[in-house]
Amino acid sequence: MKIYSPWAEIDNEGAIALNPRLDTLEGKTIGLYAHFKGHSPIMLQVVADLLQERYPTAKFKSIQLKIDTAEAVNIPEFDAELKEWLKDVDGVITAYGDMGSCCMFHAYNTAYVERLGKPCVMICHEELLAAGKKGASCRQCPNLRFVTTWLPDMSWFPVIDDKVINGMMKPAFSACLDQIIDGLTKPLTEEEKTPVIRSNAEAEPFEVDSIDGISDLFYKRGWTCGAPIVAPTEAAVENMLRGTDLPRDYVVAEIPPMNGKATVEKIAVNAVMAGCLPTYMPVLIAAVRAMTDKKIHLEGWTCSRASWFPLITVSGKVAKQIGVDSGLASYKKASTTIARAFTYIIMNISGVRPGMEDLSEPNHESRQGVCIGENEELNPWKPLHVRFGVDENDSAVTVMWPEERAEGHGADPKEAFETMFRINYSGYDKGAAFVMTPGFAKVLYDAGLTTQDMVMDYVKEYCRQPSSQVAYRWLTGSNHLPEGVVLPFDTQNGSIRKFWSTDHMLIVVVGETQGGTCITFAGGGEHGGPACCKIDLPANWDELLAEYDDIKPTYHIY
Repeated sequence: MKIYSPWAEIDNEGAIALNPRLDTLEGKTIGLYAHFKGHSPIMLQVVADLLQERYPTAKFKSIQLKIDTAEAVNIPEFDAELKEWLKDVDGVITAYGDMGSCCMFHAYNTAYVERLGKPCVMICHEELLAAGKKGASCRQCPNLRFVTTWLPDMSWFPVIDDKVINGMMKPAFSACLDQIIDGLTKPLTEEEKTPVIRSNAEAEPFEVDSIDGISDLFYKRGWTCGAPIVAPTEAAVENMLRGTDLPRDYVVAEIPPMNGKATVEKIAVNAVMAGCLPTYMPVLIAAVRAMTDKKIHLEGWTCSRASWFPLITVSGKVAKQIGVDSGLASYKKASTTIARAFTYIIMNISGVRPGMEDLSEPNHESRQGVCIGENEELNPWKPLHVRFGVDENDSAVTVMWPEERAEGHGADPKEAFETMFRINYSGYDKGAAFVMTPGFAKVLYDAGLTTQDMVMDYVKEYCRQPSSQVAYRWLTGSNHLPEGVVLPFDTQNGSIRKFWSTDHMLIVVVGETQGGTCITFAGGGEHGGPACCKIDLPANWDELLAEYDDIKPTYHIY
């Protein structure tokens, strides 16, 4: 029996060999390439000072990419600056990979420097070596050289002073200095001269004698989270493809970090495994487009040490047509299986697996996704997707990755906003998803807040905390202070906004009752988002809806 693999194909041509190493560092100019955090240039200066003692005639030149989860190649101004900077550089040391997504993006950029013709070595935390290597391999530089240390992420250190520099940085880099030197000078191995990216064999269909035990087989291959699956047989995949007019080999997106090709067929395979109906395919295709929107730096959510979860919101008439749960409990087939399929797409097309690319500590109880449907009929405002430029009469999927959860009620505007203000502040424009019942929304609407923008503007202005609680060094030293924001000069008195903008906020009205409850899912802004994408329906949509109309629960009355 033919079974389809959920694993995605990648472009596996064009892997680059490492550049020839230097014969010595004596008399050479060594580039020091820092990532966005404030301690990174300091670390590299410590390395430079140690190297200067060994090679008195060596010179050093510094540069820093001051944007979180960003690639130089995608930032024209910095890319031009980097290429000009490299003209006078013989070799490059990059640092420091100290968090999952930070390490991965820094490896992207280090691999890019190798591609530009300069020998590199990257320094990272010993526990994040796999993330760094994965980032380099994803950018076709599988043999990038790394040196590891035990130094932690110092973003939240109150100050980087002589005690930290001499007591932590200097001993750590002294211990691995020979390895750093070898990274730039040790001759290339044959493997480094002739790199190979893995084949796409795992993405090919395969034969089984029986579908008995298929769930365990897929779990052992690392393709599921262990829950029972529906076997993606040829017939099942063909049936799922009825949910779209797109060709099966059409590439909807390439999903990082693996840059797996999210063809319509691969989306269908993962949808089958999760137990989806063909009517859910348009939602999943839109979700894939949304998750790969340029506004979202996806690896910042899926490959971070921090704990985020995907919140998938379906708005417009499609939500009700296919039965997406207008609530967070996921008692409905559409909500449960769409969220599960989204998880499988992240695992098998994006290439994110626990403990390998997903380094979240201690992870999140909703990591496998939450899919909810906006209650269009009881929503006093315009549908969610209108804010993102989608026509009111269309349907759409909006995705973001929040983290914290706080629940409260709102019988009047004061109580409602006190509920919405219950978030922790972590020093950046974190954003929030406010998931509220129609009754809670009505309290705000009746108070004169007749648009969602008015509500979000109120939250931005009046959701505050004492300025003494602001992580000043993180904001300034790690380049997380948004352009145009001026921090209070008096750090002990007064107050400051918890939200710098409304860019990373959304409001979803859910539930069937008028009860006044709001769940605040804070977070979701540090790495971009939310992102929204219109749902495109196939020509046979009405027929599909009619065909599956009877798949709904009937509960026993007792």
